[in-house]
Amino acid sequence: MPTPRHRFAVLVIVLLWIAGTLRAFALWSHDPLYAYANSYDQTRYTNCFHFYPDRPAEIPPQRNSPQAPFAHYRFIATGDPMCYWSSELVFTAATASIWTLGEWIGGGERHPVRWVGALRWLALLALSMALSRAWLRRDAVRAAVANAALLPLLFADPGNTLYLNTFYAEWTALLAAYATFALALLWRDTPGDGRRFGLLALAAFLLATSKIQHLLLPLTLALVVLVLDRLRHARFRWRGAALATGAVIGLFAQFVQLQREGAMMDAIDQYNRADVVFTALLPASDDPAAMLSELGIDPACAIYSGHHAWEFPDLPERVCAGLSEFSRGDEIATLLRHPLIVPRLAVRGVLGLDPWIAKNLGQVEGGDFATMAPPQPSLGHVLHAQPALQVALLALPALTLFVLLGHPGPRRGARALDFAALVVAAMLATLGITVLGDGLADVAKQGHLVVNAAIAFALVGVIAGLMRVKR
Repeated sequence: MPTPRHRFAVLVIVLLWIAGTLRAFALWSHDPLYAYANSYDQTRYTNCFHFYPDRPAEIPPQRNSPQAPFAHYRFIATGDPMCYWSSELVFTAATASIWTLGEWIGGGERHPVRWVGALRWLALLALSMALSRAWLRRDAVRAAVANAALLPLLFADPGNTLYLNTFYAEWTALLAAYATFALALLWRDTPGDGRRFGLLALAAFLLATSKIQHLLLPLTLALVVLVLDRLRHARFRWRGAALATGAVIGLFAQFVQLQREGAMMDAIDQYNRADVVFTALLPASDDPAAMLSELGIDPACAIYSGHHAWEFPDLPERVCAGLSEFSRGDEIATLLRHPLIVPRLAVRGVLGLDPWIAKNLGQVEGGDFATMAPPQPSLGHVLHAQPALQVALLALPALTLFVLLGHPGPRRGARALDFAALVVAAMLATLGITVLGDGLADVAKQGHLVVNAAIAFALVGVIAGLMRVKR
């Protein structure tokens, strides 16, 4: 029989779901469309189903468009066979199927992008409902309410919902990370079975395959869980094994993808290498020209220090002789030879997470790098206006972990310890891979999960704390 406390909690949770959905709907349904631009970055996924923005026929389907998003797409036959493997393709395939069905029953050839946004939100809402219900069944009312509160306070924030009506993989990565964290915490003290093992492994796999930047993230989380269980129970347990299984399979898929050949993979590799050199290593070095000479790259290219790859007058490898020979091994060797670059990159990487809402992409259909007007309420605006607050927010999980590890006894076995350790590991792994893999070219967008993890940690802590005091 549900207690009055549980009935009141259910009411609060339902209201939170409604509030979150209404907030997300306001941005999802806005006319003109509010979303992040650049069809070029998104075609690596839409290539798989041969649909592209609805533009005049003389415009190449894959041309970049960072100035504004598109509200309509159409199927266009192209000769590009490259399909970028990602768990993002789940939403892309579902959207393409809906559009194909629409054409089959007599609809037009122009298709609204809002279909993919609706599918994304429904998937998140279903996951939130399942998790809060599971927490309530365990009599963990605070966890159930805090989980539901993330919907209106974090997931419906424009920092996330601007990805709804797009074919970027950031939303898929966010959803997979949410599932991975939540299931690992939910089942911390629960005996394993085939269903739980499979779901946790699947979440880790989806996270690893969402984006190249996250190929090592679930494996890092698996190691954290294995270590914590070993310390707590003097043996490894099933959660860590499940996470590791999905993580290793996802890592293998990403490794195979990195070996693929084609114009798209070559362009991604070339731009990433150029961004590492010119937005990270050179600005952090004392003598950019000497650094280029050391790397075997034309020293005259020191004039491009701080420039993004897309800002070069031509493809970076054509402009700077020797860049094509630069490898990840060269990058690691350079950091070992110049250890002072490491802390400089770390500081600049953290600072590069601001602003959370990407500033270099148009947000308004038909605009020219236009932003939402008036700006919709967002935690991103608050953090951008108060840099010290963002630094404190990013430091909070690490400080909490330090405190919990310093107090033996019951706290060492608390879920808060697992939560703090997982968040810290996710933040470090994501930011590290972002900076080492793509320099400082687009830290805020590529490190999107870092700020999300920090905000989620703070929100859950505050909500659970307030409920505990009130109780």
